Amino acid sequence: MGLELPFSTEDLTRLYRFALLLTGEDGAAQQVIHDACVDSAARLGSYRNEESRLACMIGSLRQKAKTMTAAEGTGMARAFAALPEEERAALAGLYSGLLSARDLAEALKISLDQLGGLLKSAREHLGSNGLEMDNPSLEKVL
Repeated sequence: MGLELPFSTEDLTRLYRFALLLTGEDGAAQQVIHDACVDSAARLGSYRNEESRLACMIGSLRQKAKTMTAAEGTGMARAFAALPEEERAALAGLYSGLLSARDLAEALKISLDQLGGLLKSAREHLGSNGLEMDNPSLEKVL
């Protein structure tokens, strides 16, 4: 019997993008998604709204990704994987488009000011590696 998840295909695609940015590698992202879905499936129905369910999944994905080692990917994926975990989670959350900034900060258990600081720092780290966040190559990774 397969898992029944209360997410649209679009949301599942965004969750995959989030996992990919956290792990830096396709196979690891798929494993993180699978493990998080298995662990979260039973409790997702208890949440009242989509934002709460997405926040639950973001938290679960983040926990699962923390246990994996950074991949030896190339380009943007490697640069993302090399970011400190908090910066990686904040930037991945922003670029996945899953939640508003306020909801993302809540899901990450930080303030909006802290989220802004993490995003700024992450962008600076990527910029120091010669990667611009407005660069279309990010879309190829996603």
